[in-house]
Amino acid sequence: MPNVVQARVEVDNLTRRNGQWVPLGDQALIDFPVLDLEYLSDLTVGTYQVNLASSYIQDKLIRDNDEQFQIDENLEEPGFLRIRVYSRFRNATKHQVFIAYIAHDAENREDHDENVVQGYYCSCKSGARTLGTCAHVASVLWYLGYARHLQNVGCPDESLLNTTLDAANRNPGVEIIEE
Repeated sequence: MPNVVQARVEVDNLTRRNGQWVPLGDQALIDFPVLDLEYLSDLTVGTYQVNLASSYIQDKLIRDNDEQFQIDENLEEPGFLRIRVYSRFRNATKHQVFIAYIAHDAENREDHDENVVQGYYCSCKSGARTLGTCAHVASVLWYLGYARHLQNVGCPDESLLNTTLDAANRNPGVEIIEE
């Protein structure tokens, strides 16, 4: 089964075209459907990606030093979003996540159709799948559809991040001697 969102992104060259997008803050995105954990688990075909979502979002907030996602909405098609997220494995790499959804009335958030998320695509290696999602798509859906509507969201403890050294970010004063 082909990924129709991927096909549209590639045919219309949407990864490169900036003129077709209008930037939005996540607070301006009032028509994005509210999703529950059961819906997310069904969409991702399990809980693995959903469980990783808070870590991805926390990593994004720390790296960008910003509590807003860079969300762009397609000018020609409301309900078609582009979001940029970092790779979990490569520090400098950002992936583009595309999500097509059915806009919901802000007054009636309980209006919950089974197919509110119509499609998705991520530019990462496993982002074109149609059964389940990659962790980037899952984290964006988790944040936009679930976590941003909660008062308190549990995130992993940052102390581990502060005590673990990144090998690519070595102290410049330390000389490494190869034997």
